Amino acid sequence: MAHQPVGDSLTLTTGTGSTRAQFTVQSDTLRVVPMSQNVHVAIGTTATATTSDYFVPAGTSATLNLGRVSSMGIAAITKGTATIIDLPEGTGCPFVVDDVITTSGITGETGFNTTAKVVSIDSSANTYGYHSERITTDHDSRALSGTPVTTAGQARRTLTVAARTDSGAGKLYAQQVQVSGDS
Repeated sequence: MAHQPVGDSLTLTTGTGSTRAQFTVQSDTLRVVPMSQNVHVAIGTTATATTSDYFVPAGTSATLNLGRVSSMGIAAITKGTATIIDLPEGTGCPFVVDDVITTSGITGETGFNTTAKVVSIDSSANTYGYHSERITTDHDSRALSGTPVTTAGQARRTLTVAARTDSGAGKLYAQQVQVSGDS
């Protein structure tokens, strides 16, 4: 089985309490390698690892499924107590309510490049002047003063990997990968 690295790798210092790292999903597989201690691993929008979660022995590796990879360009942004993101016309929405998304590539005001939770999705046709879907997030953007320029903006699904040991301190390395060959 061959692995092709995708995106940046993550390093977590593990202990008997849950530690976590957030990442944008760019592949459907996460490879985890605990170095000096056995670990329990959890993955989710706001994961916290417990001793009931997936067990990986020290010095071995595991490839875990992340589910769907979701990303989309951004057509427009509306400021408010909840930030509204308009998607390009005719594209549909790859996100679902309760997904956490990270927006990037937005210029004119850096505060729009952030991570927020999707609270609703409006798929009704042309009720607000667009023939596209509209995402509402829990990001309060009222204090942002600039006008967002979205020509290169994108939204991407974001997850958290969390890990903990049974005892002692250790390290966990995590890397999104594409897998080829026998698995």
